[in-house]
Amino acid sequence: MKGGWQVKVVADESSQIVRTLNAFFVPRAYGFVDGKLVWLQKEPKQSVVETLESFLKAVKGEDAARKVMDAWVHEMREKAWGKEMAELAKGRRQR
Repeated sequence: MKGGWQVKVVADESSQIVRTLNAFFVPRAYGFVDGKLVWLQKEPKQSVVETLESFLKAVKGEDAARKVMDAWVHEMREKAWGKEMAELAKGRRQR
């Protein structure tokens, strides 16, 4: 939400969607844009971050995905290390 993304998540407790989409492993992520399937997870056991990064690359492109992931890494560093240390790490990376 903070970055302007609106994401809907659907629970499939009856497995009706799994059968319809022929999911050969679960949980499996599917990416829809405007109601159209545009991406599906190809590798089982991906982390949540790997799954989101793969979806972003497919939908927004490599550069946009990298920018989102860099921003996320910076935010996580701030939470873990504090703002001053995160800025220090960011400065080193840009050199």
